[in-house]
Amino acid sequence: MVLLLTLWGFGCAETPPESLTWREQWELFVVTEDGSLIEGRVVIGNTGLYRGQGRFRASRWMPGTTPIVFAMDGGPADIDIGTGHESVRVGSALLGRYEDGPHWTLRLAHEEANAIVHVDPGGPLIDLATGMHEERQWTTAVPIANGQAHGWFTAGRRGGKFEGRALALHRGGDGALGDPRALVSAFGPEISIGFDQQGPTRSVWARIRDRVIPTESVVHRVNEDGTVSLDFRPSADLMMTVVPSGVGGQLNGHDGLMLGERWVTEAVGKPANRTVNRGRATIEFEGETLSTSGIIVSVE
Repeated sequence: MVLLLTLWGFGCAETPPESLTWREQWELFVVTEDGSLIEGRVVIGNTGLYRGQGRFRASRWMPGTTPIVFAMDGGPADIDIGTGHESVRVGSALLGRYEDGPHWTLRLAHEEANAIVHVDPGGPLIDLATGMHEERQWTTAVPIANGQAHGWFTAGRRGGKFEGRALALHRGGDGALGDPRALVSAFGPEISIGFDQQGPTRSVWARIRDRVIPTESVVHRVNEDGTVSLDFRPSADLMMTVVPSGVGGQLNGHDGLMLGERWVTEAVGKPANRTVNRGRATIEFEGETLSTSGIIVSVE
């Protein structure tokens, strides 16, 4: 899927737009066969002291052991955004569609951590979602809804090789800053279900086996016990509940910022707390019960 988004901020000049609230994000989530959760994320934007700053974050949470958390920041001279904005590099770390073909790559090599993640595409094709609020725009694309991933992610003796399922997103614009975000997704050999909303922009998809499921009436709920549910009724006889597994963590979006940068981000209302969890999804579909891996992400 070509990621040349129909947003004025994507795919045009290589320098970012002038809006203080403009940013562009590339995200990759992998649930591995050994029970781990991997997240790779790059944010380029104007909410720091300098326009066009970039932040690369990669984490691997593993059951029963200390997570691997890697961070690399760069100024405008350290950022390289690929043709069509399908990929991005911050210093020596990269994420996105870098090589020939539609697959995604996450790559970092540092004394703190090393990772190469290769993702082959899969899942339904999902339309771009764009929302407007007070003349500000936010757009979301889902280039890979249910990919197959393999590679390694290590720090010293921790981590190692893995295989798993993956979700890739590309988001950006000058809107939705300060708005909470809710992302929940389930992906397995026959299941691709997802919901991603921030501000007025919502992406929803559902495919079970070869059937594309209507999503017009979906309702997203966060329950008191921490589970998250998607109810597609009455458009479809489909209900999904994702239970957090305890693999994951919370990241402070202000970590690593200088005092001046914190003032800027707080002034424009940027959320600080990002929680990422692996979960187990139970799907009730037309009288049948299915189960697969899932993720829950919230920013507030």
